[in-house]
Amino acid sequence: MAANVLTAAKQDLIGALVQRELLESASLINLCTDYSNLAVKGSKSVSIPKLSSFTVGDRAFGAQGTESAALTVGVDTINLDKNKYLLFGYDSADSMQATIEYKMMAIQRAAAAHGRQINSDIITEIEAVAGLSVNAAVPADITIDDILDMREFLIENFANMASAKFVIAADQEKVLLGLPEFSRYDYRGNGPSPIVNGAIGSVYGVPVVINQQLKAQQAFMVAPEGMGFAFQRAPAVGEDTDLRYGVSGMQVAVDCTYGLNGLQVGEGTAAAGKSPLVAILTD
Repeated sequence: MAANVLTAAKQDLIGALVQRELLESASLINLCTDYSNLAVKGSKSVSIPKLSSFTVGDRAFGAQGTESAALTVGVDTINLDKNKYLLFGYDSADSMQATIEYKMMAIQRAAAAHGRQINSDIITEIEAVAGLSVNAAVPADITIDDILDMREFLIENFANMASAKFVIAADQEKVLLGLPEFSRYDYRGNGPSPIVNGAIGSVYGVPVVINQQLKAQQAFMVAPEGMGFAFQRAPAVGEDTDLRYGVSGMQVAVDCTYGLNGLQVGEGTAAAGKSPLVAILTD
């Protein structure tokens, strides 16, 4: 009886591992709306339409009404220009004497590196398009007023606060937990607390996320409608021989293609080039 060949299944498992590891590391993708379904083959960008609003007026009884001005149609463009690539080689003969499964561990780390790069790109874009920078170019530890200012900015621009996220740098966790509003029971009263729990789970109803890639004294409050992300090519892995490492030498590549951009740019109270659904603590 012929033996079962599991090569294809193994490759599928490796591919799934890469995608899972990358997405776990790219934790800030959750700050964005996913438009990957629009990033079809042959496209260099994804255009997200946006419309202005109507204004309601009065009509006198028995008189003709005045036609409202036409809606202004615009687009936010997500350029699919980030073609990320990582290549590493290894000696299979040497790995035979290793006590670890080097190939799988290296692939996991390669995927995690891609995830950190995606986070870095998202951070860069958020800082570029934020419609509000509370402390501008003068960094300082976060305060309650800062949080309320960011929240007010998003709310007055009609953000869906049910899906908003609050991201803080690692050095701001201690600061946030040290604020009396998050530790003293008498600030909350006897009813259910709308503020934050002691485990820094949410602040004024907005979930709190800590990310070590944010610079010191930085924080974001973002509604996903204010940031767009799209994979054109999902994270994938490929392997080939590399005779520089002997007849057992191998090379492994992990790559993906994506784009990201601020959305609703120039709308609401935001300045040109800025999103009204993104607020940050410092430039």
